[in-house]
Amino acid sequence: MQEKLYPWRWAILIGMTVLLVSLQFSFIVPGGAAILVMQHYQCEPMMFSMIMSIPYFSGVLFCMAGGVLADRMGLGKVFAAAFVVSLLGALARCFSADYWTLFASSFFMGMGVAALNANSAKLLRLWFPGTANSFAMGVYTAGMSAGAALAIWYGSRVAAIQDAWWFSFGLMAVGVVAWFAVYRKHPDGEHRSVEPVGTYLRVVARNWHVWAVAIVALLVFGMTNVNGSYMVAAVTALMGDPSLTAVAGDLSTLNTVIACVASMALPVVFAKLFKNMRAPFIACLAGTAVCFALVFFLPYGPITWVLFCIQPVLMASVMPFTKMLPTLLPSVRPEHYGVVGGIQATFQNFGMFLIASYVISPLAIAATGAVDGVPYYQGVYVATAVLCLVAAASLFLFPNVRSSVARKIADEQAAAPAERAE
Repeated sequence: MQEKLYPWRWAILIGMTVLLVSLQFSFIVPGGAAILVMQHYQCEPMMFSMIMSIPYFSGVLFCMAGGVLADRMGLGKVFAAAFVVSLLGALARCFSADYWTLFASSFFMGMGVAALNANSAKLLRLWFPGTANSFAMGVYTAGMSAGAALAIWYGSRVAAIQDAWWFSFGLMAVGVVAWFAVYRKHPDGEHRSVEPVGTYLRVVARNWHVWAVAIVALLVFGMTNVNGSYMVAAVTALMGDPSLTAVAGDLSTLNTVIACVASMALPVVFAKLFKNMRAPFIACLAGTAVCFALVFFLPYGPITWVLFCIQPVLMASVMPFTKMLPTLLPSVRPEHYGVVGGIQATFQNFGMFLIASYVISPLAIAATGAVDGVPYYQGVYVATAVLCLVAAASLFLFPNVRSSVARKIADEQAAAPAERAE
């Protein structure tokens, strides 16, 4: 059966992607200006990594609520409240004069991404047919890489950190306005749940596969945040000259641009080449692990650029794979996509908040005895490589799902006559 096509779907996709670019830019711009931030706010690398990760802690607290409220009240109201709070947080950051003010304002900035990540799978599945869902999710997750690329390029060149804060506030304002300009309620409704909240929460909570895909999100996005937090400072240390920060920023920008393009193209390619998702998912994680494990044990040179160009091709594919999982699980009903996406996004944000600052960095310090310099970053990236392998192992916690929504729909349609016969 042919799925209905909605002409406004492209406006929705463009609006949510532009908004994600602006939000991600605001989170990552301190990473491009890492040296400047540490000097201005008098903080060491671990405290700096807390600034990079605290926006995602908002998601730990509010993603679940965002998914539940979207299933009950609708997407529009949830998005409006979250995006306004996020914008006010970005404005407050412009006036931060000390570390803890910066920390607090960065926390509130995370509200918008919390709502968006919790409901992205639901929103795209509403508007896009199964045959285009892989591409749509790839475009959306490319917004993360595009925002990061712009942030690192700009941040590595900004002269004063307050300029970066004001620019990111302006960009976020543009993103929020763009979203409100294009957002429309779905003409056929949003698959809102009519069950009591307690009832459908119990149904979802008892489904082990929901928690399994949430664990995958924690590990995968925790791994991606390590690279975003440390890459510029790590490559600068490998070059041995702080004045070459802009060159490290160029490499990091190239890394994220490649990730941006790859995240749009490769999920579609893999959906055509593979019937199920696990094999390409594991291959991409294993390849990423090899790149991370090697790169800082080799002298800076062309090999550094080669490895950091291969790595994003592989890593970029796993982000849309992960975000699609709630809609690929056969045991999840469409009216529960919001709460399942909320659970997954809660774990995703917890990984992005926790892993870089409170797991990887302490492990690197314990293993190397260093808090900065090449030995420290060797420890960081080896630990991240191990994390990639743990993420690959976590894929065996749930069934080997189809590689695309279209294949899942085909399975359901094939099974329907047999179910009716019974």
